[in-house]
Amino acid sequence: ALAPDAVAVVFDGQSLTYGELSERVNKLARKLIDNGVGPESLVALAMRRSLDLVVGMYAVIAAGGAYVPLDPDHPAERIGHILTTADPVCVLSTTRDAFVAPNGADVLLIDGVDLSSYSASVVSDADRRGRLHDVNAAYVIFTSGSTGKPKGVAVSHHAIVNQVLWMQDQYAIGPEDVYLQKTATTFDVSLWGYFTALLSGTRVVLASHDGHRDPAYLARLIEDHRVTLTDFVPSMLTVFATSVPEHALVSLRDVFVIGEALPVETVRAFAQVSSAGLHNV
Repeated sequence: ALAPDAVAVVFDGQSLTYGELSERVNKLARKLIDNGVGPESLVALAMRRSLDLVVGMYAVIAAGGAYVPLDPDHPAERIGHILTTADPVCVLSTTRDAFVAPNGADVLLIDGVDLSSYSASVVSDADRRGRLHDVNAAYVIFTSGSTGKPKGVAVSHHAIVNQVLWMQDQYAIGPEDVYLQKTATTFDVSLWGYFTALLSGTRVVLASHDGHRDPAYLARLIEDHRVTLTDFVPSMLTVFATSVPEHALVSLRDVFVIGEALPVETVRAFAQVSSAGLHNV
């Protein structure tokens, strides 16, 4: 409403403004509601990073449901276990991802479904199948399964909002920022880019599916899009810091590090190529 023409998400030469994103989200949310999605029901997201992924994620939330992120490149056994355990109302995917559910679950291709008959106005409790509360699940993430079968953990709207508001305040994130989102949706760190950034009016630049492994590609994205914020796991930051030119990172303001122990050698290596704040969160 404040800036409908501001760019919200950029991916591979394409973009959506905040107004366009809102329109697509609300139309798809109404389709999901018609398909039975509501508070405490689950919808799986079987998509690689793309504009459609962001639309699908927000549409599930708008409909009142909780999303279950899947990596289409994970082993079929893991995906099948997650789908059997979560028992989602449906699976959202795209023609490009060519996802086939190993347990026969219904797959809705959001880049092919006709949404022309649905309203683009903001979805409210009056449109949903029930009232949405802050204690309702917003997403369900499955553990790695390194000590057994993957286990689903439901995270509430309240928990996400709590962290979003803390990050906005702690790091003064706003519309002038550009967030490089390169974390898989199957990791909870992805919430920072998808929710903190977009709820702050920030522009989000999505890395290609395998781009997070390529330091040169990431450096080009940072330089070309004047990225100010991003996140790294320490092991990848170590590789990145020792293989990128200093001039490519001048726009960076803050880098969030999480997921592993952060070695002092990594901090020193990063300081050689960037003056950005490095935050071990």
